[in-house]
Formats: sequence, C-alpha cells, structure tokens
Amino acid sequence: MKWHNETRRLAQLIPFDYNPRQLTEKQYADLKASLTKFDLAEIPAINTDNTIIAGHQRIRIFAELHGMDYEIDVRVPDKKLGKKDFWAKTFWEVVT
Repeated sequence: MKWHNETRRLAQLIPFDYNPRQLTEKQYADLKASLTKFDLAEIPAINTDNTIIAGHQRIRIFAELHGMDYEIDVRVPDKKLGKKDFWAKTFWEVVT
C-alpha cells in the first residue's frame, strides 16, 4: 500500500464513529499550543472516503482555530482500507 498527500477542507473530513483517544484539559491545551506554534507537523490520515483514520484531535482543534473551510494536508492510501486494515491502522495509532 502506498500513501500520498492531498488537501481537504476540514468540512470534508468525516470523524470515525469509534475514536478511542480522549484528551484531558491539559492535553487539549498543550496540543492547541503546539498546533498554534508549529502548525501540522504530523498530518492526519484519512481513508479514500474522507473518514479520519488518525488525527481526530488535531482536526477538531484546527476547526476551532480556523473554521471548517480551512484546508489542510492529509495522507491518503492508494486504495480504500477495508475494515481489517482500517482497524489495524487505528489501533496502531492508539497504542504507539
């Protein structure tokens, strides 16, 4: 599988129903400060249908900072991830 960069408006991105990562108030504040200072050093990953695989919290904060029409870079696979691959990628992001 190959990944490449594309751009999307935040409004185009679809949150994954099961997003296991939750931030404390401190984590939220730290991430917001980091994104304000450094922008998106690690860009979110999405499936070919715009479902967010990794980066829910970064996307949420960017929407608050810039609005839903703001464009960001995203990583997209060359083919749609099936359930097994999608879950494997999502789980890997949570445990690493």
